[in-house]
Amino acid sequence: MAKILMIDFSEEDIKQLQAEKWDVEGRETNWKSGKVESLVPSLDCRLIFFQLNLGDSGPGLHVGDAPNFEAILLDGGVITCFLGSGEEFHLTNLFGPIPGLKLEVNKRPSFIHKIADSPAGRLLEEFMPQIVKSYELFPDEDEAKNLLTVDEEGSGYNQVEVLARNYRRRPVAACLRKGKGYLFLLPWFGQNNLDVVRAMLRQILPPMTPYLFEENPFAWIESPDYYFPSLKAVFQQIQEETERHRQTIFRLRNQAEELRKTEQEVFIQLITGQDEVLKKAVDNAFNYLEWPTVVDVDEYWKRVIRIKEEDIWLIDDTDEKTIEEKIRSSPLILVIIRSGPGPATENDLVVLQKFKARRMQEFDNTRIKALLIGN
Repeated sequence: MAKILMIDFSEEDIKQLQAEKWDVEGRETNWKSGKVESLVPSLDCRLIFFQLNLGDSGPGLHVGDAPNFEAILLDGGVITCFLGSGEEFHLTNLFGPIPGLKLEVNKRPSFIHKIADSPAGRLLEEFMPQIVKSYELFPDEDEAKNLLTVDEEGSGYNQVEVLARNYRRRPVAACLRKGKGYLFLLPWFGQNNLDVVRAMLRQILPPMTPYLFEENPFAWIESPDYYFPSLKAVFQQIQEETERHRQTIFRLRNQAEELRKTEQEVFIQLITGQDEVLKKAVDNAFNYLEWPTVVDVDEYWKRVIRIKEEDIWLIDDTDEKTIEEKIRSSPLILVIIRSGPGPATENDLVVLQKFKARRMQEFDNTRIKALLIGN
């Protein structure tokens, strides 16, 4: 029969299956191992079980590995995922795009509203008391539908069978058909995940995919140990190109993540930030726009006892002069920052004009304007 790959299972789990005479090997994802390397299943692997229990770590890892597993599905293999803790990218980085997938934590994991009348559905019913955690998989709430429409062209999926729905009527277990193969998305059964694996291997999968459980006396011929040198060279080239592509995507993903944190998120705070967070975001925005001189007034006057008034000074002057000289001789904009519900009030505008008049007199500078910024 086909070789079985167990991903992110414990050594003890793998040894138990090997002791039961299953042809099993174990591998770890980079998310779990902390390494950065390709995850390539053996050429005779057609059955894969994956425990997703990883939190939100490493969105860039395993990018480029999906074609290896998509090929297994298209060729009639089966991938079963136990969803404990993770994000969509943990699945799509490994197994390719999954149309319509939107993981949301199911708040009542052990309560199943409806179970499909199928072998896989009956398996879920048997293990329902052992469900520890589950996710809503798709936003569909039409409990009359057992099959969901796949809209995403080019994904390769031609059918999504709903195996179970939760109290909100949303799918929490599903079997997706891709090519000749199947992708199962199942709840997390905790320490009973291995018992579900056994049930899948003994009860569910043999009738669905009998070709994966047939004994082939000549299976050894397909081993890489017997490949011609020219064929080995091609497979070696495939692995090298896959690794090169994966490293490139990994680097670009990390670069994108760094830019998102250092640039994008700061600008988002212009909309979401309050008080000091908003003030820092506004300061950053004017510096990003290369305003000649941006001054945090609180910082500038931190050693002076004054009543807090404006938040930022924008000075249109690039000359080598002190701030004190610039505010008295250069075009100056006083910036007041407000956050909270509702639009700016008339009182805000009155205060703005009051500060402007006060500074014109204090700085002996008539080239002063005032600006109110709020969210």
